[in-house]
Amino acid sequence: MARPERIDAVLFDFDGTLCNTEVENLRLVRDVLRRMGAEVPLSELEVLTGGEDRVTVPPILEKYGVAGTIDDYELLRDNCYHTYADAPLALEPGALDLLDGLRARGVRVGLVSMTVARCILTGAARLGILNRFDAVVCGDMVERRKPAPDPYLRAAELLGVDPAHCVAVEDSPTGIASAKAAGCHVIAYTGCEIVQDVSAADEVVSSFLGLEL
Repeated sequence: MARPERIDAVLFDFDGTLCNTEVENLRLVRDVLRRMGAEVPLSELEVLTGGEDRVTVPPILEKYGVAGTIDDYELLRDNCYHTYADAPLALEPGALDLLDGLRARGVRVGLVSMTVARCILTGAARLGILNRFDAVVCGDMVERRKPAPDPYLRAAELLGVDPAHCVAVEDSPTGIASAKAAGCHVIAYTGCEIVQDVSAADEVVSSFLGLEL
């Protein structure tokens, strides 16, 4: 699908798109699984990136014979907050200029993540970009998370724009599916450390430097 002739809003994912948080999150997940009795290599955990834990984690628990449940996992997984509160965070190169350039032209900017609000808001505040967004939609703000279209539809609603005039920037097949189901044009970003299958996106970029929207 070609880019819309008129772009009213650009909607950004956070993890693995604006900020390379996913490797640190996987290390935390590995530690959680270790505490539950499973020694899982990081390479095998990459399948969790951008996915819904209640779908992706149970097969791993079953494979490694873990007695605990997905509820037990999620209680321990709450430590992911430390990534956003304590770990070194940095915006991807060119991201700040892109955000500021869009706003200077009057294009609305949204943040659409599957991660819970307290993590995303903390991370965005630490990076000094929270005030760059006209709307923020996180995983605990919608009934159905990505890959359902709800997060992107909600962001478009908050911004008062038609999804057909929105560009979404994503790094995961789950996020791409969500944005496309909502009717957005999707640009996949592959500049972070973990690169996923982005073949369903309308465009693919490996850097924000010099990107024009």
